[in-house]
Amino acid sequence: MKTLIIALNSKYIHSALGAWYLKASCGSECGEVKVLEYTINDDSGAILSSIYRERPDVAAFSCHIWNIRQVLGLVSNLKKVLPGLIIVLGGPEVSYDSRETLAANNDIDYIIAGEGEAAFPKLIACLNGVKDSPSPEAIEGLCFRSLGGTCLNVPGFIRELDSIPSPYTAEMLEALSGRIVYFESSRGCPFSCSYCLSSTFEGVRYFSLERVRRELTMLFGAGVRQVKFVDRTFNCSKARAMEIFRHIIGLYRLRTDEEGGRPEINFHFEAAADLFDDEMLELLAQAPTGLIQLEIGVQTVNAAALEAIDRRTDTERLCRNVRKLREAGNINLHLDLIAGLPLEDFASFRTSFDAVYRLSPHQLQLGFLKLLKGTRIRRQADSHGYAYTDCPPYEILFSKYMSYAEIIELKGIEGLLDRYNNSGRFGNTLRYLLRFFTSPFDFYLAFFRFNLSKGSAARLPAALKGLYALLSEFAEGVPGCDAAAVKEFMRLDFLASEGPGAMPAALAGQAGEGFRDSCFAFLKNEENVKRWLPGFAGIPAKAIYKKVHFEIFNLDFSSGAPGYAPDRQTVLLFDYSARDRVSGLYGYSAPDTFLP
Repeated sequence: MKTLIIALNSKYIHSALGAWYLKASCGSECGEVKVLEYTINDDSGAILSSIYRERPDVAAFSCHIWNIRQVLGLVSNLKKVLPGLIIVLGGPEVSYDSRETLAANNDIDYIIAGEGEAAFPKLIACLNGVKDSPSPEAIEGLCFRSLGGTCLNVPGFIRELDSIPSPYTAEMLEALSGRIVYFESSRGCPFSCSYCLSSTFEGVRYFSLERVRRELTMLFGAGVRQVKFVDRTFNCSKARAMEIFRHIIGLYRLRTDEEGGRPEINFHFEAAADLFDDEMLELLAQAPTGLIQLEIGVQTVNAAALEAIDRRTDTERLCRNVRKLREAGNINLHLDLIAGLPLEDFASFRTSFDAVYRLSPHQLQLGFLKLLKGTRIRRQADSHGYAYTDCPPYEILFSKYMSYAEIIELKGIEGLLDRYNNSGRFGNTLRYLLRFFTSPFDFYLAFFRFNLSKGSAARLPAALKGLYALLSEFAEGVPGCDAAAVKEFMRLDFLASEGPGAMPAALAGQAGEGFRDSCFAFLKNEENVKRWLPGFAGIPAKAIYKKVHFEIFNLDFSSGAPGYAPDRQTVLLFDYSARDRVSGLYGYSAPDTFLP
């Protein structure tokens, strides 16, 4: 018998950890088991024909809010072209209404609710006719049809997580080359936020530290570029978190010493920043630059809203710790906000947005409340006046606290925030423009309304050139804003993020005659190179020139952050040999030894 475990990921860069766990859990008695990964953006006909050519006996799908519609459509067509195919579904989107889903879809044969590593191989062995394999009635979490209708067995939980075979096989790592590798050191969450699926389970279960160390060491050796921990609150156990941080820092330094260069790998963690103490912060400050990324769910600074969703957060301590992490400068920080929470109206959300934005995270993700199946907040929808989409992702449309018109404006701000702030390409320009607004939220709201007034339905330009043009046009109407200053900051941002090659003509500077000769004279001076470009020591000036760029600005850097200075010229030297591992930007300096 041949079984396909099929994942439809939201993006190509993503991977399906659950699918590989299931494959690893299947022994020889299950027959041939193969993992196929696609994305929801792939052509549905191409996916269908790809699966058809495999001629499977069983097709199993992992169902989430981002792929359930495509999965159900694919299942229907598979049953037409492969009438004898057995269809098995699993995952959170079918775990909380398994009987209803099975009853409403005749093309589905089985649904596994909850964790599948124990149940799935038992079902496959049963379907394969293995002697003494359990019947459907004896498989935990299995939903199936019987003479009496649909039946659902009580889902089981795997208490000893180390009993699950490791998914990190050579086959998996080869299949996921160049993509994010997901990793879990625990399952569950100690908190009970009413909107989160983790609140439907009690307690936290852990993989042993010995196993975690072993698998992380193997991933380091396999040349993986990014490992993303899926633990809901990675640092809920300080001792474990400290041990894992120490391990990856030690691995990085060991490989750096062995190879004589920096391994191109980073680790992403979801963490509760208010749980950090001085010892943890000190350890994180010692991490190599760019090795660790932290995603911190602030969600809101409204104490009443936090209480309404049963989220325990010391907001003051969280903000203090984030500022300390930001000052250390070696860790990429990703902070999250959720719009639409209970008891938070538009004005309150403005306060939350401004508080988090002013912490200067590298990325600020503005998400919208989703009333997921199985969550407590979905059961409380009527009490908060929530209206939400009938189809996934079940996102809020309005509530008694926030109107649909206000949600639309926040959606517009989300788009601007992602393209301008989170891209990192407009940092200096945004800092300048924010001076002319009462708050960051007011700036983004005004920018959104300006874009909407242009009759563009608030759609943002696809090309980077268009984004610069849109921001420049908006700035022209900002009282007190100097268009010449905006141009200088935009040019600085462009050169720090993109390089000089494709600079829009509107941003181009004016270098005088002989400027190129002055640049070469600077690079021919060995002392200049040692001081300002130490990585190029001993390299001919002509070769260095291909990796750097000199540009004249009307900017003043004497106070640290650049300020517009129309009567002062500063030459900046951009180093394009490597991007900063935290910001993703190219470095630059203002050499005082440059002689024009």
